[in-house]
Amino acid sequence: MRNVLLLFNPHAGKGKINAKLSAITDILTKEGFLVTAYPTQDKGDARDKILQWGSSYDRIIVAGGDGMLHEAINGVMNLETRIDLGYIPSGTVNDFANSTKIPKTVEQATKVAAGETRQTIDVGRFGKEYFSYVAAFGAITDIPYTTNQDAKNAFGFMAYFFNALKYMDIRTLLASCKKMEIITDTQVLTGEFLVGCISNSRTIGSLKQLVPDDVELKDGLMEGLFVQKPTNLAQFSHAMDLLVSGNMDNPEIFSIKSSRFEIKTDEDTRWTLDGEDGGVHRDILIQDCKQGLTMILP
Repeated sequence: MRNVLLLFNPHAGKGKINAKLSAITDILTKEGFLVTAYPTQDKGDARDKILQWGSSYDRIIVAGGDGMLHEAINGVMNLETRIDLGYIPSGTVNDFANSTKIPKTVEQATKVAAGETRQTIDVGRFGKEYFSYVAAFGAITDIPYTTNQDAKNAFGFMAYFFNALKYMDIRTLLASCKKMEIITDTQVLTGEFLVGCISNSRTIGSLKQLVPDDVELKDGLMEGLFVQKPTNLAQFSHAMDLLVSGNMDNPEIFSIKSSRFEIKTDEDTRWTLDGEDGGVHRDILIQDCKQGLTMILP
């Protein structure tokens, strides 16, 4: 039998993995795996355990939300020998699963993770850290990690909505703006930006309208979306129109494909990586690692 390390977040998605743990282990066992199941204890625990134990296993499977997958990728990418990685999504949003068409049910996702269909896809690098689908700064980008876990378990996606209401205050909204120089493969942007997202995903926060229709997950390019600070009501309306309809046809909204984004600023800027707190940075280099990650996917 092959050995599999199953790491799961017992709190993600209303704790549904806890109720499905028997079904998951049964499916994996029938597929020829000897299962070691470990409930993560704190933030960073999945990454640490993969670095500590991962090389002893034939496969690693993680169950949880996008943050759990973020930790797993940072563990696997830092192993001397890469181990097959599978993913059972059980969070509130699950953007990576939506982009890669991993089934929504735990049982079907487990069958995929136990299979042999490998896909090599791009992974982002933010300084020395990796991310699976998005690095972002500015207004509303802190919502995923500042929303209370108990609220997410009780209200699901609506918990994010209630948390986002703080940005209805124009002062809070404009305080998120940062003066930056953004260097890409083809152009340089300068100005004050309300929000920026650098992604390799077909959705961001379950919103398809924030990314182009022609996204490819292994083309060596990331999609950058940057919104300049609104200076009048018309520009503020354009920013809202982007969120609602995905209309990027406005001069203060930039959509750029690039293999790298170099961000330069004199201001402390808080970032979000895969919905998790990415820390405070000034100058940062974000790169696409073309086909740098191999996963078990549909």
